[in-house]
Amino acid sequence: MRQLFLTAVVLAAGAALMLAGCGDDESPSGPGGSPTASTLTLEAGGIDASVAATWTECPDGDFQEYRLYRSTVAGIEDNPGDATLVTTVDTASDTTYNDAGLDWSTVYYYALRTSDTEGLEAWSNEASATTADSGACEFLTCYQIQGQADESPYLGQEVTVMGVVVAGGDEYYSSSLPVAVIMDPEGGPWHGLTLYGDSAASLQRGDSVMVTGEVQEYYDFTELAYITEIQRLGTGASLPDAYDISTVDLSTAGDPEQYESVLLRVSDAIVTTEPDQYGIFGVDDGSGECSVDDNGDYSYEPTVGDTLFYAVGVGWYAYSEWTLQPRDDDDIDASSGGGGGGGSGDTLTCYEVQGQADQSPYLGDTVAVTGIVTADPSDLSNASYTYAFLGDYSGGEWTGLMLFGDDLTALTRGDSVTITGVVDEYYGTTELKPPLDITVHESGHALPPASVVSTGDIANSADPEKWESVVVTVQSATVTTEPDPEYGIWGVDDDSGECLVDDWGSYAYTPTMGDVLQSITGPLSYDWDDFKIQPRDDADIVQ
Repeated sequence: MRQLFLTAVVLAAGAALMLAGCGDDESPSGPGGSPTASTLTLEAGGIDASVAATWTECPDGDFQEYRLYRSTVAGIEDNPGDATLVTTVDTASDTTYNDAGLDWSTVYYYALRTSDTEGLEAWSNEASATTADSGACEFLTCYQIQGQADESPYLGQEVTVMGVVVAGGDEYYSSSLPVAVIMDPEGGPWHGLTLYGDSAASLQRGDSVMVTGEVQEYYDFTELAYITEIQRLGTGASLPDAYDISTVDLSTAGDPEQYESVLLRVSDAIVTTEPDQYGIFGVDDGSGECSVDDNGDYSYEPTVGDTLFYAVGVGWYAYSEWTLQPRDDDDIDASSGGGGGGGSGDTLTCYEVQGQADQSPYLGDTVAVTGIVTADPSDLSNASYTYAFLGDYSGGEWTGLMLFGDDLTALTRGDSVTITGVVDEYYGTTELKPPLDITVHESGHALPPASVVSTGDIANSADPEKWESVVVTVQSATVTTEPDPEYGIWGVDDDSGECLVDDWGSYAYTPTMGDVLQSITGPLSYDWDDFKIQPRDDADIVQ
């Protein structure tokens, strides 16, 4: 009897210990109990009707998601159905959210619900924040001061403007008084303004400020000068996203006024001119050249032929010229030494590798080449070997290059890459072959524009070599021969001479003699003594 009693006591005690140790609080990675609740903190935006929410990370291994709720009435945990679900987050380490576009001068309540894979939940504390009072003082935005025109509608007036500092008072060289740049939080065209004067010197990137001064047009550059007061409302604010533009947009051929004092980004541009005596150099992404200046503190030394994978900076106007003004080294990601010799570690373009000749001047050299993948191995799945095609961002004559090797299988059309390999002339085709080293800078990039050519340019031109490995398009072409039963090659003619089309790509179209095709697009390959268009898929053949 005593033995049975003791056994029962021991079993009961063991069960109690097991139950006590099965909660998430004791073992974050284990199942059984409610998830660890987060602690929620809020900060109202200093210059807009927004609230920034931050919470502690849930350490549990069975974490599933956070749900952040907002209400104008307290008691969210008791009535979550009456609150607004602001965001759902499924990554435990993602613990911030900026809730923008709220009403001014309003008290908002927030609570965070954490759930785990077992369907258990835990609520954070409920926190509250009051959005800014738009009526506390009369102020303007940068957008209003710019007036969407060359000259501000507030010219000569004393105004108060609110904004976020995107370039601090010590970031740009100025031969006279310090300058700083502020922007409206949403960013984009017309949403920037330059501040001029000694009081701007202390401003730092990320400051939220309210500035009073006089609107001036200094040689057609809108700025706020004669500053009488700067109120720092907060620090460390998130900056507006840089606005993506083409290089031509920041030139007289574009519409640059809207980008004055706006944080901008250009991508995949080639350095076209060396820095002049003022440090200004030209870049072109294929749309048209713009200028980059050196008022900021960056160490990059541009060389013609370099690729700027990206350059971020403020749109600037001085001495009758529009320029991009990077602030520091973080604003520039570039290749180095674009014009140097092969094997020196320089980064080349396809144009340079092709050398505008039948044989590359870099034959046998190991070189690094940058560009956009215009056809990946999956596009050319019917080819006998693993190929891809690379193109310069600008497109055009001599701007393509064939790539060869099994290392290419991870590439996807639209990848912005730098590839190091050996330049070869394989039966008349200039190609980059193994050993290959591949760096993908960005995926999903816009492809270089296809070059519109005639079938005769390919078949009869004295120099079809310039289109080798370039993506070309022929239009209004009639199918003149049906596919060769062994190699799948067929002919088309737009009345300028027959050229050939091959079947490396995967397309469903079956060529029939007499068919008139609106267009045929693809990289131009060279093998067996003939140039051939290689459509990549059905989108490349328009009937």
